[in-house]
Amino acid sequence: MDSNQKRFVEDALDLLNELDEGLLQLEANAHAKAPLEQVFRTMHTIKGGANMFGFDNIGELAHYLETLFDLVRQGKTQVSDKLISITLQAFDKVRDLLKEKTFEAITRKDALYDHLTAVHAFHRTIDASLTGADLVTPAGNLKKDELATFFVNVTPLISMTEDGNHPLVFIVQDIAALGTSSVKVTKKQSLEIAQWEIFLSTTTSQAELESYFIFVEDESRATFTRLAAGDLFEQPEFIQYLKSVEDKPVNLDELRSVAGLHDDEAKKKTQQIEEEAETQGKRKVLNDTYIKVSKRKIDDLLNWISELIILQAQFANTASKLNVASLTDTTEQLDMVTRQLRDTSLEIGLVPIETLVTKFKRLVRDLSKTLNKKVNFLSEGAETEIDKDVIELMTEPMIHIIRNAIDHGIESPADRKAASKAEHGTVKLRAFTASSYVNIIISDDGKGIDKERVLQKAKEKGLVDAEAQLSEDEILNLIFHPGLSTTAQVSDVSGRGVGMDVVKQKINELRGHLSLKSLPGRGTSIHIRLPLSRSIIEGLLVKIGVSDYIIPLAAVDKCYEVPSKSLTPDGCQKLLLDGQPVPVFYLQEIFRDQAAIPEVMQVIKINYDEHPVGITVDNIVGEYQTVLKPLGDMYQRQEEFSGATILGNGAVALVLDTDKLVKQLVRQQQASLM
Repeated sequence: MDSNQKRFVEDALDLLNELDEGLLQLEANAHAKAPLEQVFRTMHTIKGGANMFGFDNIGELAHYLETLFDLVRQGKTQVSDKLISITLQAFDKVRDLLKEKTFEAITRKDALYDHLTAVHAFHRTIDASLTGADLVTPAGNLKKDELATFFVNVTPLISMTEDGNHPLVFIVQDIAALGTSSVKVTKKQSLEIAQWEIFLSTTTSQAELESYFIFVEDESRATFTRLAAGDLFEQPEFIQYLKSVEDKPVNLDELRSVAGLHDDEAKKKTQQIEEEAETQGKRKVLNDTYIKVSKRKIDDLLNWISELIILQAQFANTASKLNVASLTDTTEQLDMVTRQLRDTSLEIGLVPIETLVTKFKRLVRDLSKTLNKKVNFLSEGAETEIDKDVIELMTEPMIHIIRNAIDHGIESPADRKAASKAEHGTVKLRAFTASSYVNIIISDDGKGIDKERVLQKAKEKGLVDAEAQLSEDEILNLIFHPGLSTTAQVSDVSGRGVGMDVVKQKINELRGHLSLKSLPGRGTSIHIRLPLSRSIIEGLLVKIGVSDYIIPLAAVDKCYEVPSKSLTPDGCQKLLLDGQPVPVFYLQEIFRDQAAIPEVMQVIKINYDEHPVGITVDNIVGEYQTVLKPLGDMYQRQEEFSGATILGNGAVALVLDTDKLVKQLVRQQQASLM
């Protein structure tokens, strides 16, 4: 594929997400005009781009579906569940095609045959009163009173000539063919095109005109001015004006004056449309401030910044040894600039979780129909941003969680009614940022997890001893064991015992944490915590013996120096910190087999499972900005470490995963007390 075709594929995939959102809104409210117009414009844009860049099969399918929705716009048919389903399924196939690697694979003629057949069959089932002419009416025809005259200015941002084959040349020709038009081309001395000035009387809306340029936004600037309702080409003074500007640029104020409206009603209508156009124009300006950048370039940038952070740490280490005042100032400035550069570069790679919301809405819609359940999907905090790589890696695990919620959690309408619940169940996604973590909570209001059934299945499969007595949390965590499923019947949806173990594994790979809560009859909630960045973290550098360790700063609440006589043993060691008894664990016992407790302890209070916990170290060095490196196979089974880093002096420090470390310590403590 050439660069223009690749650009179409990228933009079309984004447009398909917008189309899904519009179709789902339309399904929820069949009489809503805004989503209908959005769906129509998006199809029109996909059709135009597909035909322009040679994806004829996609263009043909989009054309016939666009025609169907134009019949809805004209009031000749209505939105139905069948229409929405056929459209969603057809564009799902288009989405799959666009993910193929080659142009030939995407454009093979038989790829969309089944969906074209289904669309044509649906055409034939529409109200028998519609004539053949109605069915083939070109999409976009509007009433006569919606005829309007526009001035369109198109400026190329790259070099091109009028006889070239750049798509922009053909777009201008297509725009001019939408009605009565006059096109003026201004050229540079080199014969390259400087701008097109197009006067157009058409029934095509401004939004549809703008959609023609979506695939060439990076290579052109197009502005649209709605001059008047009706056809100005019928006005002699307008024709005279066109002749007067043949050899000079158009002055918009003068043009508006010439295009003066002929009655108050038309003027009022035009003013309203111009206000809407102005709003769209402002949105367009905002969009123009964005550029598309290859993900590879962003990854390269982050890698170089990671190296810069390591070098900065080495520079700071050398400067502290030299003890030169001017060098110390420079080091502080370099540290500030490096941090700013790091934060900005990380933000470049962040995308809102909202990009997944439409996908999840589709999943809930399709699955609830398959299972004959009534389910609403709600989202909160969809604007929360997270690393694009993390989004891509977490999509399938979150899909599995939502699938489980609908299949295992949400009851049938009859069962919900019998339990005095609303017939419609709810699956909710809530996202928010806290410290350096993104939190995602997926919950449902279903029947909850049957803990006795889970424990019974685990014992049958030998995952726990037959006489084992487990806490509620331990029973719930059994669902993350490979092969465990409480579903009696295997289906296309679930029941094979494959999935939740993979979900947990994927979250572990991302240095994330997963917790589960479930109440009988009230539902289940799964809480996922993921680091904002996969590579760069703010940490607290500590020493245990001669070894260095990094504790993520996001996990640290407060640091203390406490005399050991403050310990209050009551089955487990505790300290009174800020008036609150807090359990304390000695990392020295784990990492260097030292059982003796020093007279003055360095204690770091962290949060574990929403409770304060203290951990002791030999020395707290201070805050440290660091680059996380993956661990080798030797450490794969040691979950208390999430990675390693290189310090300024060249030494290697292990990065602690405090949640998993404390969990391991609590488990060991409970075992010792039994």
